[in-house]
Amino acid sequence: MTVEPTPVTVFTGFLVGAGKTTLLISQLALLKQLPKDYKVAILKNEYGDIKIDSALATQNNGNLAGVTEMLNGCLCCVLTGQMRAAIIELQEKYHPDRILIETSGSAFPATISIQLRDLAREFSGQASGQGIRLDGVINVIDVENFTGYADTSKTASLQAQYTDLIVFNKWENVSERQFDIVWDRVNDLNTDTPKIKSNNGSISLEAILGIDSKLGLTLLEAPRHQNSHDHAGHGHDSDEHVSEIETLTVKFPKKNLDGKELTSFFNYIEIAPKDEIYRMKFVLRLPGSALPTASKSDSSEPRTYILNWAFGRYEFTLISEEAAPALLDDYLAGIGTVMVGRGDGRRFRKRLSGGILGDGVKVEL
Repeated sequence: MTVEPTPVTVFTGFLVGAGKTTLLISQLALLKQLPKDYKVAILKNEYGDIKIDSALATQNNGNLAGVTEMLNGCLCCVLTGQMRAAIIELQEKYHPDRILIETSGSAFPATISIQLRDLAREFSGQASGQGIRLDGVINVIDVENFTGYADTSKTASLQAQYTDLIVFNKWENVSERQFDIVWDRVNDLNTDTPKIKSNNGSISLEAILGIDSKLGLTLLEAPRHQNSHDHAGHGHDSDEHVSEIETLTVKFPKKNLDGKELTSFFNYIEIAPKDEIYRMKFVLRLPGSALPTASKSDSSEPRTYILNWAFGRYEFTLISEEAAPALLDDYLAGIGTVMVGRGDGRRFRKRLSGGILGDGVKVEL
């Protein structure tokens, strides 16, 4: 009996905060639109070494069969060999109807397409159910911030050029004139690819599923040594690629999470420079009444929250104890990552540990 290959949809978007995760797992997003018996597995790639997003993805998403997070590198260069093992593991463990790959914000989609085409050829004809096919590459554009980072990042431009569909996200937060500027800029980069607006971080299934991507097919005909470093003239140099971001790990001991350090941290997320810090992502165990967004009805009992900060905007998400990541122990009550530009890590480590958060908070580069 012939086993149909599992379709794979890849989501790209520059660095962090474009809305890729929200598109996948928010209340109005993709997983909520799927039929209840349709099972999805997610392969998520992230810089840093802390598994936070799995907790968000698994909470209240009955369609989600499982999540695998690949940390400390990028799928298109450092972790190339690990993607094969991760996809096989997802298929053997969960037997999903579809695999969604959320790339790191620095990923070159051409390289990932090549890898997936290679895997599809390798698995072709196998009876193990490990067959895959690339269904589509979706590029999520952060309309609020695209003009700024497209001017300084080759990656952002390449992601917009090499895709099956472009999704304009966060367009509701800008003026019509600002949106037109971004649309024109993206259209200059990629005239032919379909473009749609999201609806508060959500898009229709009809737009995403069943694309049957042709990306990567012609690249496979090139010599293997050429594919490894220069896909379709994209000049993928891993040193240049990795140079866009550094990640700091911040740890809050319990004894320091109910005093001035916490107050200093919450004050800082209000004023943190969005042109220097790309993203902050934390899991915190504390009373809801201690949050800067707290109301009188919030509980004084310790609960687990995930903080997402990007480009000056932030939100706290309460997660169930079942979904809470096993990152906090008797010593730690908070842990997270701060992503800054390459070369800024040491400066921000000194700034955060010395003055802003205090000596009791551990900041590692």
